[in-house]
Parts: sequence; C-alpha cells; structure tokens
Amino acid sequence: MNESLNREMELVMKLASLGHSARNQAAIKVRQPLSEAAFSVAKLDEAHAVALYGDLLADELNVKVVRTLGSAGEAVSYSLNPLPKQLGQKYKSEYPAIRNAILGLEPEQTARALLAGSPIQVPVNGKTYEILPEEVEVRLEARSGLTVASDGPYLCALKIDLTPELVSEGLAREFVRRVQDLRKQAEFDIADRIRLFFQATPKLAGAVEAYRDYVMGETLTVELVAAQPPHGAHSTTVEFDGEQVTIGVQKV
Repeated sequence: MNESLNREMELVMKLASLGHSARNQAAIKVRQPLSEAAFSVAKLDEAHAVALYGDLLADELNVKVVRTLGSAGEAVSYSLNPLPKQLGQKYKSEYPAIRNAILGLEPEQTARALLAGSPIQVPVNGKTYEILPEEVEVRLEARSGLTVASDGPYLCALKIDLTPELVSEGLAREFVRRVQDLRKQAEFDIADRIRLFFQATPKLAGAVEAYRDYVMGETLTVELVAAQPPHGAHSTTVEFDGEQVTIGVQKV
C-alpha cells in the first residue's frame, strides 16, 4: 500500500471515528439513518479524500449524503477563553490587555489555528505576543439541528433532524436485526430461506411494509406475512423505539 493511500485510509478512519462520536453524543444508534454528515479537514487534499471515499463514509455512518464544510463555522460557533492561570503567570500585569486582545480576534480563524497546534500572534500596545495553543481554551457550540465531534482541526457534523422517512427506515433496519437474531436462535443456516410472519404496532408495521423488499432481501424471506405466527414457528415478541412486534420464522 503506497504512502498516499495509507494517509487517506488513516483520514477516513479518523473521520468515521468522529462520526460515531457525534452519534454517541446525540444518543442516536447507527441503525437510524441520518440525512447528512459534513466534515471539516485540515488541508485541501484531505477534502479531496472525503469526496473520493464519500460512499465508504456514508455506509459506515449510515448517512445519505457526505460532504465537506465550506467552513467549520457552518456547523459550530467558536469562542475563545484565554486561560488566566497560564497567561496571568506568564505576563503578570500585561495579562488583562492581552486577554482583551485575544477576545477581539476573529473567533473561527483563531480557533482553527489553535486547534491545529499553531501559536497565534497578538498585537498589544505596539508589541506582538506569541500565544500558545495550551494558553487558550477553544469552545465549540453546535448549531441548531446538528451534533458535532472534533479532534484538533478535524470536525464531523451530523444532521439529527429526522424526517418520517428516515424514522421509518430506522425501524425497518431494527426489525431486520431482530429477525436475524431469531434466525440464529432457531439455529437456521445462514443460507436458509424463510417464511416470515409479523404482527406489529401500526407505525412499525407501516415501516416494514414500506421497506418490504429490503426486509425480505436482508433476511432471505420468500414470503412476508402480516399475521400472528402459526403454531410450530420459531417466534418472539420484542419492543424497541416505543414499538412492539411479534415475529415468527419458518424454514422453507
């Protein structure tokens, strides 16, 4: 594997990890599809890698669209907090003026430099002070409708507004997982075709019907029946996401 590909794969893994962290912060499981993941990266060639491996990131994070942010400010607002312990001890009586000068800087550009590990130059009363990244706390606040995770200059923003279609798809995916669990409990072979019965609360039943082809394809179902499982079928009743379903499977 060449060095360029190595770097790209490391970047993809880093961004995927940030995406999972953002999901965890919002307590949204991976089986729930989301509309978009947007990334902020450190360099132009990394933005190219996001475009190149967008499908891979979309599959890993279960999102419909992957893109790069024109600016991290699209997803978060930045604020700067000069740290009094470090700066006060270092600059003594000059600290208040330096603090005010830092707070007067453009927040996003300054924050991005600090997060990348670069010092910033702060002019005060005709003198220029070099302020180190560890001397200023960078605070991020996600914009409405987003959840974010960051690591230095890298950031992932996930849109967490769920449309009825996304909710329905999430329910169908969770239903598939429960069917797969029941197949294992029944000790079916991985290639066995099945007849699948289900009786669910209305919202979940609608989701299963809306994603009927997906459900049947994932579970190797040749017949999907919206009815109570017959006698002799392997069956279970489960609850998830506020819904309830009784599932039954028979080997064909």
